[in-house]
Amino acid sequence: MKLKKYTPPAGPTPKERVMKRVKITALVLLGIFAFLIAADLLYSGISVYRWTHPEKVTWSQSPAEFGLDYYSFEIETENGTVRGWKIAAQTPIPDDAEEWVPATEYSDKTVVLACNYDSNREFADLGGIDYMVDLCAAGYNVITFDWTGSGFSDGSKNVFLLDKVEDLRKVVEFAASETESSFLAIHAVGFACYPATQVAADCDVVDALVLDSSYESFSDAFYGNFKSWSAVSFAPVRETVRMMFPMIAGFSPDEYALTDAMNRMNQKAVLFIQGEYDEVFGSDGAKHLQSLAKNDNESSLWIVPEATHLRCRTYDIEQYLSKVDSFLDEIYDSSHAA
Repeated sequence: MKLKKYTPPAGPTPKERVMKRVKITALVLLGIFAFLIAADLLYSGISVYRWTHPEKVTWSQSPAEFGLDYYSFEIETENGTVRGWKIAAQTPIPDDAEEWVPATEYSDKTVVLACNYDSNREFADLGGIDYMVDLCAAGYNVITFDWTGSGFSDGSKNVFLLDKVEDLRKVVEFAASETESSFLAIHAVGFACYPATQVAADCDVVDALVLDSSYESFSDAFYGNFKSWSAVSFAPVRETVRMMFPMIAGFSPDEYALTDAMNRMNQKAVLFIQGEYDEVFGSDGAKHLQSLAKNDNESSLWIVPEATHLRCRTYDIEQYLSKVDSFLDEIYDSSHAA
């Protein structure tokens, strides 16, 4: 029997080998692309949730530890229960005092302190209760509180205080009725400047407004300086965050700005305080807002030399109180001279 000569099967042609490599490469690239999309969505979703549900920071010291007599309060808002402190104008009791002398009545001048979104009634952004001591000694009642979603107030969500206007409105109404003041000012820091301008523009009981480290437009401040908020600041991640923010927050923050409130301020006095080297919000926004305010209102702008974001008071404690006190006293005197 004659054996047939073995002929090995023909291998892939060069064209077939190239096509195989192309398919493998395409599948690998598709897998990498799918992984990047999934990672982008996961990172963006976690980031937005973390930003809009900040960890609650509770206060560590009470006004009594600084020699201040105070009372705790709680009020109901549409967002839940707001809790805080009301402190009458008073001279602090020194540590070595033999007897505690409580404040017996409220001054006719009150300052409502509105802290940053990830802070609390202790007001750490301005050096803590030490600043309240300065204000009380200067003759001001102080109302300070935890936003809903912070400190000991109810709630867990806090969308950079864009959703907290009613919190502050209720606190201002409480402050006006509780102290029976003839002069009331709001002193806001950072993201609190948005609800502060809205309430000041709409509430007749507010006479003056102090805005420390404010932005002009939330969109510009957040997305325009995205590297301040995110460890991954690539444009695709930023745009994914912009897409997911409304889904997690429950509303779109793109249109929130302080400019509309400035146009509705109706002769309210405003003091802008901004660090010269504010690396987060910059100083151009405050300058533009002040130009809007001064068209109809008594407004001032203090650019603190060399100060960075939220560090205007701690950079120069004595001058900070002097600027705020002089501004408020001038408005108080002019309103009572009329």
